[in-house]
Amino acid sequence: MNTSSLSKSAPSVLSRHLYQQVHRLLQDSVWESCGVIAVQANPMGSMELQDFETRLRIEDTSLSVILSYEEREQLLLVALPGQTLAYTHFLSLSAKSFLQNAGFLAGKMAVAAFPESATPDEEAMSEFIALVLGEQAAPEQDIIVYSRQAPANETPSIVMIDQNTDLLDFMQTRLGFQGYDVRPAQDGLEGLNLINETTPDLVITELTLPALDGYQLIHRIRQSRSLKNQCKIMVLTDLGLDHELSKCFDLGVSDVIKKPFSPVELEARIRRLLA
Repeated sequence: MNTSSLSKSAPSVLSRHLYQQVHRLLQDSVWESCGVIAVQANPMGSMELQDFETRLRIEDTSLSVILSYEEREQLLLVALPGQTLAYTHFLSLSAKSFLQNAGFLAGKMAVAAFPESATPDEEAMSEFIALVLGEQAAPEQDIIVYSRQAPANETPSIVMIDQNTDLLDFMQTRLGFQGYDVRPAQDGLEGLNLINETTPDLVITELTLPALDGYQLIHRIRQSRSLKNQCKIMVLTDLGLDHELSKCFDLGVSDVIKKPFSPVELEARIRRLLA
């Protein structure tokens, strides 16, 4: 485990430390990006930090993790060399779960990846640190995603419906940083209400949903005068029998992807549908 102590740091010193660390990782290695997680955490000993690192490595045993803990500000910094923003956000879900369950989570959490989120300079690091240590209220989402990227003038909108909240969080961040406005829902009725409110360009839905299943959802969209010609539908599902997939296309679905799926393939199909 690679750790360092920042026992007498001020926020400006924290920003400089993070800048130097990220800059060194990007300059002195083959890595083109570096993910960063910052979280207010109660004091953690070496054993707890080792357990925390082990939790992060569950998804990838070869993952490189560099931990820093600043005692005065109670700030835990996690550098993830080589990781994108989407994967860093995905790992932050495991990080948050561990810290909450162990009683270490003490405040806000933010994620970034450099240079994907912003140019890795001290100003960007200061802005990122301020998301966690600043006095401003946290936004509605549990994990704050830092980015200086300007939004597109015309943002394609997507409503994604699935019971798996981790999947929704992961894809909302990943697609969001590719210029899509992703609105998540966890059941068919919630999804239908969101679709009626926003009239998205694309609906991505699982078939096995509570309240209103995917087949019923698709049928209602296609029967709606205001929706049937306005939004395309993609099914992303665990179900894989031929008659189930055939039924989807009969109902007017544009594409079907089976789980487990490749995010890269999903993104390519979304681009094709919305071209």
